[in-house]
Amino acid sequence: MEQTPKIRKTQLNMIVGINGTGKTTFIKEKVVPTRPKNLILTPDEAEWQHLPIVSSAAEIFNLQGSARMIYTSPNDLLTIQRNYYGGNLILDDAMAYLDQQTPSTMQYIYIRRRQLGIDCYIVAHGLRQLPPKVFTFGSFLILFASTENFSVRKKELQPTLFNKIINEQTRLNALAEKGNPYHHTIIKLDPTI
Repeated sequence: MEQTPKIRKTQLNMIVGINGTGKTTFIKEKVVPTRPKNLILTPDEAEWQHLPIVSSAAEIFNLQGSARMIYTSPNDLLTIQRNYYGGNLILDDAMAYLDQQTPSTMQYIYIRRRQLGIDCYIVAHGLRQLPPKVFTFGSFLILFASTENFSVRKKELQPTLFNKIINEQTRLNALAEKGNPYHHTIIKLDPTI
């Protein structure tokens, strides 16, 4: 009997922590090497300077390896939605361009990421900076030390999951206060993974 090949489940992951806790290092060491193709969307030209800049639809569609795109307008997200596939999409410092009402473009990426072959990583300083809709589709939360009050997201999460996040935040913050801010924990959000 011939078996149908298993389709790889893509992920929508959130990386949350204050400045200087190791989020970018984690991405460079643990995320980028997982796929041969990586697009980093960043609002700051000073970030990710070791990577070439892409901006046009053709450059994104034909991307091989890793590159960065400097966010300039909501049209950038639409260009990515229409032209990027088969790799990691890293939305660095997402608060600068993802507002509380998830744009339909991003919702399309969240929903169609399997068909597009995209693993999406949304990077923020706190849960409050993430659009509420992202919690519906989230796979993992990679949590670093964070000073934010997470209670604003309590209604988007199951009570046991919310309590786990709060407990881990307390533990990571205690480690940071002792002079070791680089610890993180990975919390599964999607029980089907």
